[in-house]
Amino acid sequence: MPHDVQVSHLKALIAIAEENSFEAAAARVGRTQSAITQQMQKLEERVGKPLFRTVGRRRELTSAGRTLVTYGREIVSLVNHALTATDRATETGVVTIGAPQEVAEELLPGILSRFVQDWPHVRVTIHVGRSPALMSMLGEGRLDVTLSTRRADNYEGALIATLPSLWIAGASYRHDPKMPLPLILADEPSMFRRIALAALDLSGISSVERFTSPDLAGVRLCVAAGLGVTVRTESSFFAKTRILGEAEGLPPLPDVNYYVYRSPTTTSPAACALYESIRTADTVGAAS
Repeated sequence: MPHDVQVSHLKALIAIAEENSFEAAAARVGRTQSAITQQMQKLEERVGKPLFRTVGRRRELTSAGRTLVTYGREIVSLVNHALTATDRATETGVVTIGAPQEVAEELLPGILSRFVQDWPHVRVTIHVGRSPALMSMLGEGRLDVTLSTRRADNYEGALIATLPSLWIAGASYRHDPKMPLPLILADEPSMFRRIALAALDLSGISSVERFTSPDLAGVRLCVAAGLGVTVRTESSFFAKTRILGEAEGLPPLPDVNYYVYRSPTTTSPAACALYESIRTADTVGAAS
């Protein structure tokens, strides 16, 4: 069989198979019925076999025709994917994304790796910070997409992960229930700070804030040194840690939800694709 079958002919054949008539297929592909008939005649010449047989007043697909429809769908799909990939390969620009550090390092590497393969000429700028600041940047149009712990119904968004907040200490930390709990906390505004202090206040457990840090790096350092206890998700730490809880007399803590949001002013196809990749990724609970 000559290797010059046109994709437009395959599309017309598929339309005939799905619409069950030449007339309806012609309307679907935006051609006249006579043009569709001519396309099918040329396709039969290239295949070398009849694709239709006459049954009463109807024309039905032959076995060869049905086989060509099956493969034709795959061919048309591959062509569409190839054209989309070509568009992405030539797309340029910058996409800005924000994420809290405790999930950025756990959730984003795989997603970004796939994104840069699909959009090789798009530069990605990443802002790692706290959710309140990231949401402000999104509102100001300085971010295209951001992950956040904050629920914001005024933005297009989706829940992507639910992680337990935990009492976390370094491997060398020695807990003494007779002494006030030594805390390692981020400064305000900090959701984890509020979670820790509220839980201790409700349970009546005494504590002392030993170390305060404006970022996660400082919290990690003090925890690794065994200097106290913090509240975070387990994904926040890479060094060996201990999870404390009821055995140490500490109260239960709530789960933390992480959302992805897209700026309403974002029109970049690459930014929209990155948002969809994060939104649809199988990440719920993945960082726990």
